[in-house]
Amino acid sequence: MNSNHSGKRKILIADDDDDSRAMLSFLLEEEGWEVREAKNGEEALEIVIKEQPDLLILDNRMPKLTGVEVYKHLQAQGIKIAVVLATAHGYLDELASSLGIAHFISKPYDIPELLKTIESAYKNS
Repeated sequence: MNSNHSGKRKILIADDDDDSRAMLSFLLEEEGWEVREAKNGEEALEIVIKEQPDLLILDNRMPKLTGVEVYKHLQAQGIKIAVVLATAHGYLDELASSLGIAHFISKPYDIPELLKTIESAYKNS
């Protein structure tokens, strides 16, 4: 979905943790991203469909819809978007690979690793 020609790359941070969203939003705006935020899975789906961001950071444990459920909804609708799956729980690599998600990161975030993962996901989308 790298069709954004307005200059700034658009990213959606979907996470129910307000502090985590705020920290990521600040960090990514400093890196030149146009940032949108969603506090639950339903909100994330609506924003992806309406605004078509270039990349989605998707926390797995969220209310209304989990990150996995959001990803499956997007796949079912044929929406192609670069996804970085995030969770504080240790099974992340198996979960991500079972869904075909190549990019994932564990919480708490290692900032240099997070930025590297985001850039890799964006470049490979």
